[in-house]
Amino acid sequence: MNVLSTKLFGTSGIRGSITEKATPSLAMALGRALGTFLGGSGRVGVGIDARTSNIMLRNAFISGAVSAGLDVTDLGICPMPTVAFYSSFDEVSASVIITASHNPSTDNGFKFFSGGREFVRSEEEQLEASVRDSAYLVVPWDKVGSIRRYDLKETYLSRCIEFLTGRGKGSNGTRVLVDLANGAATNYTPDLLGRLGFSVTTMNSHQDGHFPGRPAEPSPRNLGDAMRMAADSDFAVTICHDGDGDRLAVIDEKGEFIDQNRVIAVFARDEVERNGGGIVVTSIDTSSVIDEVVNKAGGEVVRMPLGSLQEFLVSERGKDVVFASEPWKPVFARLGGWMDGILGAGRFAQLVDEIGEGSCVALMKTVPEYPVVRDFIRCPDDVKKDFLPRVKSLLIPELSEVVRVLEVDGFRAERKDGSYVLVRVSGTEPKARVYVGAKDQTTADALAKKAKDAMTAALDDLQQ
Repeated sequence: MNVLSTKLFGTSGIRGSITEKATPSLAMALGRALGTFLGGSGRVGVGIDARTSNIMLRNAFISGAVSAGLDVTDLGICPMPTVAFYSSFDEVSASVIITASHNPSTDNGFKFFSGGREFVRSEEEQLEASVRDSAYLVVPWDKVGSIRRYDLKETYLSRCIEFLTGRGKGSNGTRVLVDLANGAATNYTPDLLGRLGFSVTTMNSHQDGHFPGRPAEPSPRNLGDAMRMAADSDFAVTICHDGDGDRLAVIDEKGEFIDQNRVIAVFARDEVERNGGGIVVTSIDTSSVIDEVVNKAGGEVVRMPLGSLQEFLVSERGKDVVFASEPWKPVFARLGGWMDGILGAGRFAQLVDEIGEGSCVALMKTVPEYPVVRDFIRCPDDVKKDFLPRVKSLLIPELSEVVRVLEVDGFRAERKDGSYVLVRVSGTEPKARVYVGAKDQTTADALAKKAKDAMTAALDDLQQ
């Protein structure tokens, strides 16, 4: 398979094996495509995470970019939020980070930014078309771009501190544990928290693209060491990152992993209250606990497909957004349109101090805790087109008191009691997924069974 002729972008940029997809050939092609997209001039930033393949891919990308007339700022190893932040500078046309985020060490990828937010789908499609058709701008020898180095850390951290000190007071030494996943945020989050007055202890805090401490995804199954350390010590809160710092996970002082829906709700409530209302944009797979908390605070929740928050941010209503988030990835819209686990770490620690009075457990008692059920069935790609309409026709009549059905990235049936059922097909795997939320486990389990029965019946019908 020629990767240059296939669909490149998924819901979070381009990711894949460095031998099959995220290859040096693709890196150079993307550099040339970006130069073509920008008309053969402009300044772009290029950052990398700590993966072992990144220097290879960075050099290939930069070669392609300067050959198409772009001036490149090499940002070195740095977290994704800093690369996105750089794209918001007036003199910068775009930026790209070479990373596979929480994927295994064998993978790598590319994510593009402009104006402080991710490329929207129409921009990604232009890059794909250029790569697919090998349609690149070629500049003469005297128009080839330049390369310079720039360490963005102090500029970025200063902006974060300015933002955070406008929202909360400094800490008096509240203890915070940070698990940095041996990733790109190793010398960012601890510095930020320290400057805010927290007493910081780190783990997995040296950069290593092999991710020796744990896999890069900050999920409960990978955070056993951090959870045990949190339970056995006196940290007020534990913050865990992925490989490039756009994600954060939270563990309380009892060593309990905090569900991402509740973390989003904490951030969203804070921003809505602080701004006197506003829109919170979140992905279709998040819990109704966010709606409950945001509505009570005077805000409005809008849901988008996974990987599409930026589409709303650039829309006419985007100016009214005060916060956005997919699970793990907060966007503080009053600072910029990028996902920022580092800034999120700083603000969450502040909220533990301010609302929880030094206790994550106390902070989280202010947000309801409702059960969520997630499951999937295998769903071959050749039936996906007809699968969702068939499931919908079977499932909706079985659900009582449905008040709204959102047809965004699948369909989500919302009931009067606040429970919901979301069914969607995977864009990357032969799977169909179901997400169920309710205020009690019995209701959640019953809805999940109805949904899975309908999914199985629909698949049987389509495969006859």
